[in-house]
Formats: sequence, structure tokens, C-alpha cells
Amino acid sequence: MKSVRAGIVAAAATAATLVLTGCVAATEPAESTKSESFSFEHIHELVVDQGDGTLLVATHEGLYGLEVGDEGVSATTGPLGELDFDPMGFTIADDVAYASGHPGPKTPDTFGTPNLGLITSTDRGETWVNASLTGETDFHSLAVSAGSGDAKVFGLDSSQGLLRRSLDGGKTWTDGAALAARDIASIDSEVYATTTEGLVVSSDDGASFSVDPDAPKLYLLANDASGQLAGIDTSGVIWTRGTDGTWVVGEKITGTPEAMAIDGKRIFVADERGIAFTDDAGVTWTVLSPA
Repeated sequence: MKSVRAGIVAAAATAATLVLTGCVAATEPAESTKSESFSFEHIHELVVDQGDGTLLVATHEGLYGLEVGDEGVSATTGPLGELDFDPMGFTIADDVAYASGHPGPKTPDTFGTPNLGLITSTDRGETWVNASLTGETDFHSLAVSAGSGDAKVFGLDSSQGLLRRSLDGGKTWTDGAALAARDIASIDSEVYATTTEGLVVSSDDGASFSVDPDAPKLYLLANDASGQLAGIDTSGVIWTRGTDGTWVVGEKITGTPEAMAIDGKRIFVADERGIAFTDDAGVTWTVLSPA
């Protein structure tokens, strides 16, 4: 692997380049509802809750839960906690949810403004507490490695162009490598990021990164609790990493992806169709929530 130059700066934005974008002020969401179908305006993250299999959808108007069966969605609930905050970064590890982003028009002042910093929830997004960096930081992507001790939390700080890391569950933070990335993931002791130079990997808690020359040039990245890793490349093709570390090519999605998640063989993607899942790397799809 070759070393990544310090202070990588993203090139001019195109549909194929990996560029982080901000959000405008959120509109007022509907009150918490439970229905079989729902259309989302803008999706930041998709995360499978390992506790009950719910697909959690982090949107511009709040966090929603989709109850997913073999044939599709049986119910959609949200915004969870009737909260309209904008979770730009969102993930779950060991039954703790982590989020960052911006408050919405009705978000309580206690969440912090103009940025949420890091907030956490132990009741699947119904209530949240301030963990750190309240009012200061907007992480556009979050990744967590949980284990027997404190969780390791990694966040992309787009305003400073670097990866920040917390080795005590999000209480205190240090600066990691200078990094312009679209997405990050963390498995055990390794951190992965999608950049214009390719997939980069860190084995020292984000202090430094090297390009993986054998990996596809990914745009989005996701991992599940078992350590399975999947991504979508800059041309919209799905890739999964096998148990031997090799990448296996799948099929192409529809349009530009907004978010993705993986749970075993099942891959969830938010794209021009809405939210859909595949059990066969994109050969066949089930649309859960139409665009």
C-alpha cells in the first residue's frame, strides 16, 4: 500500500467524485406515524438495528424506522421521538446509537446549535443525550468499533478536512489524519474511508491511512456486525468483500446512491428508486419505500 499524502483536498465536485455536501434548514416533519409506506425527501444514512432487524433511516427531517419482511416493509414509524433533527452522521454499535448533524425547527435547544456535536441514544432513537462537542461539530459520517472496553468512535469533520477519533466512547477527541472522504467504516482495529484516490485503510485508529491497491474505487461503504464489508463504486456497481479479503463484483444500482447498509447477504440502498434491498448483490431487488 502506498502512503496517502497529508492534507488530501477533494477535487472539483462531479457526480463520480467523493464530495461531502451540507444541508439547508429542515422543513417541519409530520408527527410520529406508523404506516406501510412512506417517501423520504433526502436520506443521509441507512443502518440495520441488530436488536430487532429494523432498518433505521436517517433523513433530513429526522430518524425513521422501517419494519422489513421478506416481501417488503410492514410498517414505517417516525420521526422517532417526534424529533426533527437532521442526522448527517448516524450509526449503531452494541445497542447504542450515535448521531451528529444539525437541529431542526422544533428540535429542543438542549441538542445544541448550529451543530449537534455527538449525541447518543440507548432507546433506539426515542431520546438522546449530549455526549461531546455540543454546538461545535457536524460529523458527516460516523463509524464505531465496539468491544469489551470503551467504544472507538470516528467522525469525518468536513469543516476541518480531517478524521477525528475518540477512544473513550465519544467523551474526548483527538485529531487523526487529514482526510477528504465521502464515507467511513470501522471493523475491529481498522478504519476504512472512500476517497478520490481510492479506498484507504488505517490500522492505527485513524492516525494514518494507506490506499488499498486491490480494492475497487468506492463511493459508499458499509459494514455489519459480523465484519462483512460492502460498497458501491463511482460507477454505481455493488462490491462485497469475501472472507478471504478479496472483492467480488455485483450488479449496478439505479442512479446515484445516497446511502447503503449491509446485513449478511442483504444489501440496502437508497437511490433513484427510493429504498430497496437485494439478497443477490443486485441481480434482483425489492423496493421498500418508493422515491
